[in-house]
Amino acid sequence: MLERMGKYHIVSALGAGAMGTVYKAFDPQIARMVALKTIRKELLGDSDQGALPRRFQHEAQAAGRLNHANIVTVYDYGEAEGFAYIAMELINGVTLDTLLQNQQSRPLPQVVYWMRQLLLALHHAHCKGVVHRDIKPANLIITVDDQLKVTDFGVAHLGNTVMTQAGVIFGTPCYMSPEQFRGERVDGRSDIFSTGILLYQLLTGERPFSGSAVMIMHQILDQSPVPPSSLNPALDRQYDQLIAKALAKSAEDRFASTLEFLEALLSLPTPPVPSCPLQDEERTLPRMPVGCLGSYQQPIPASHPTGLDPAFTQRCEQRLTYLIGPIARILVRQALNHCGTQQALLKALAEHIDDDTQRSAFLHDNP
Repeated sequence: MLERMGKYHIVSALGAGAMGTVYKAFDPQIARMVALKTIRKELLGDSDQGALPRRFQHEAQAAGRLNHANIVTVYDYGEAEGFAYIAMELINGVTLDTLLQNQQSRPLPQVVYWMRQLLLALHHAHCKGVVHRDIKPANLIITVDDQLKVTDFGVAHLGNTVMTQAGVIFGTPCYMSPEQFRGERVDGRSDIFSTGILLYQLLTGERPFSGSAVMIMHQILDQSPVPPSSLNPALDRQYDQLIAKALAKSAEDRFASTLEFLEALLSLPTPPVPSCPLQDEERTLPRMPVGCLGSYQQPIPASHPTGLDPAFTQRCEQRLTYLIGPIARILVRQALNHCGTQQALLKALAEHIDDDTQRSAFLHDNP
């Protein structure tokens, strides 16, 4: 085994494949452990096999734009010892496909918890001009404290690069959107389609499209899957409508954004979503760029329980948005379903503020 790659000291091998190996490594300059994803440098030429290696370089460029708690952070790209490598965040967890091997549906609160993290991560990526294009369980890591992390941006749509040319098909067949199969240019609604497939699988234990690659392509282009409630009778039929919209054949008929998808998901009947303790270094969620909010800058109409002043809830939403970003509008709507007093609403919303000083100010400055 290699002992060193560039400045990184190799500790152990985490996995290996035909193209290269992933190592656990130590960065002595910053004194932290990293995952070092490598590829043989000889494959980085302009040969007929050049497309896959270019994906490797492209992954570093795409993920390097992003800074979100639910996206695996890329630290560095380099070449040394006959290899090219990407140094990235070392995650203590397993890929979601490992957890789904028993082909059973997951508890609804767990599904909503994971989907919330995934949709917020994709919103951040889309705001940065990055469309993942390969959302699937193998590219989602679940950490030991139940956080979801998106990884592998190797086929991401990133500006007008060679990886985004029309007529070129990238992705995993059973999670691809119709426009991907047609070789068309894609946008964030393609990730919404793939996320809809994942949601279907989590709720039912089965993928909506299956069979050979040709059969899957035909199904995705021309057929609608059976409603998920027919496979999971405990599921409210409103989830059928939600997934049908996410899996619409035409991108124009899907949710316009991942935030719209998330808002629709959180509006459906579900048991309380479990909270999950975070490590101190994981508690800061990056703020969403204001310019990405679009129509989401408009106030959310919501029914107000007796005793709650609409002006008060609007003020809560504005202050919470300043602290944690646009997800605040969804959290306020959700809290209004079970909070009947101002103090109850403040307490429920304050749980989403990680900083102790900001949380205290939010609790005391609103009344």
